[in-house]
Amino acid sequence: MEIDLAYDSGIKLKDSYEFMARQVGGRDALGYTKQDQKNYHNSKQQKEQKCGEARSLFKYFQKQRKENSSFYYAVQLDASKLITNIFWADAQMIVDYKLFGDVVSFDTTYRTNKEYRPLAMFVGFNHHRESTIFGAFLLYDETIDTFQWLFEAFFEAMSGKKPNTIFTDQNLAMAKAISLVMSNTYHRLCKWYLMQNALKRVNHLLQCEDEFRSDLDACFKIWEEKEEFLGAWDAILHKYNAFDNSWFQSTLEVKEKWAKAYVKMSFSARMTTTQLSESINSNLKDYL
Repeated sequence: MEIDLAYDSGIKLKDSYEFMARQVGGRDALGYTKQDQKNYHNSKQQKEQKCGEARSLFKYFQKQRKENSSFYYAVQLDASKLITNIFWADAQMIVDYKLFGDVVSFDTTYRTNKEYRPLAMFVGFNHHRESTIFGAFLLYDETIDTFQWLFEAFFEAMSGKKPNTIFTDQNLAMAKAISLVMSNTYHRLCKWYLMQNALKRVNHLLQCEDEFRSDLDACFKIWEEKEEFLGAWDAILHKYNAFDNSWFQSTLEVKEKWAKAYVKMSFSARMTTTQLSESINSNLKDYL
């Protein structure tokens, strides 16, 4: 009852969990984990959706399909026949993807409701460099199975056409699903996200070393030959004594997805970041 009361009052899950733990003398005495509490919310929300939000959404989908038979939607159910993931694309999105879907940006960063469920979108450019939405999803979670399902649903709507290049953030589950469903698509990482991770993991160098940012930027933007890039990266490790830093190690492991020396041969429509999706997400706040 207290969990439900905190939830209905708009208190964040993390804050309510910590409050409950303090009441009983610590997390170990609480009897459940934060993930258990999250799962409880998810299960309850699914039951509420069954006859509420979901019915309204399907009425909208059916109305759209009645007006245009090209409107496409797909729903994934779990073992208990409860709604998990939802995908839709209208006729204009399908036409736009056929024309401009060579390079797409995909992210799940915009969370619109108190359940923090991701609203994900495939986004690209048209011939006027205007942002174009190709499809939208409401996701239950961000697992390999979920991403695999949504990618397959998207390509079914798009007659099987897959992009030449896809830009994403550093989501490992997403990366695995892309390798399973889009084996011939070049997967590139958003440089903006990489730099945001750098701010978290090597912020002491960014703050204290004046030349560090320019040295790092050069690896992203300047060095076009692999030998030049690897030499510059090694020089950074020596210069700032960063051999044991986990961010440098993990970032170098995926260099084929972001370093100019490796990605220069992939078609990108001059896109280097998923900020295309980010800008659309910020605009959505006016409507949701």
